Amino acid sequence: MSSALFSNYLIPTLIFLIFCSSHSLLASVKCKELLFRSAVWLKPWYRLLYNLLALLLFGAWYLSLPADQILYRVPQPFFTLLIVLQISVAVIAAYLFLNLSGGGLTGLTQMREYLKRGAIPNYLDEPDRGKLNRKGLYNHVRHPVYTFVMIILIASPAMSLNLIYIIISVGFYFYVGTYFEERNLIRRFGDEYRAYQNEVPRFLPVLFRTGRKK
Repeated sequence: MSSALFSNYLIPTLIFLIFCSSHSLLASVKCKELLFRSAVWLKPWYRLLYNLLALLLFGAWYLSLPADQILYRVPQPFFTLLIVLQISVAVIAAYLFLNLSGGGLTGLTQMREYLKRGAIPNYLDEPDRGKLNRKGLYNHVRHPVYTFVMIILIASPAMSLNLIYIIISVGFYFYVGTYFEERNLIRRFGDEYRAYQNEVPRFLPVLFRTGRKK
């Protein structure tokens, strides 16, 4: 059984590791600076191409998963309640993602500005986010979107082998990926972000803040 599971998930795991490593590497400041020195024309398109590559690799990973096996299915009315919870959390996560920097994270803002003005931007791949956002949920958890994605996955009313594998894989990527993501944020915001790290947890929210977290 264990050898069969290993062989079934070997190819998906290799694809997922390629996705993780390429996603983190291409998001690094050093990689972008190196690329733009030799191909400055990439600047307005970089974020969009970066996201398209991520979608292609993520799609290849999902399609490579083996035939699934349902482990359990929650009975009614809990099945419906969990579906409602998933939809509600997904709406909040989508709002937070789009509100973080408008179309900057998707690359649409950069592409639109370049097509409109024809000038190469003076920033890397996305417009400067300005001040560090600590409003709302960001005052309780540093990565609320990732937290909500994990809630959506774990709250599934039907659990399967593939879903358990996805939960483990995505959780691993969020944990490791945020380390590199926050290195870039420290470069951008400096001591302000270091203080934010000390005061606000990464994934598990502080619901009632009585003072600074040491």
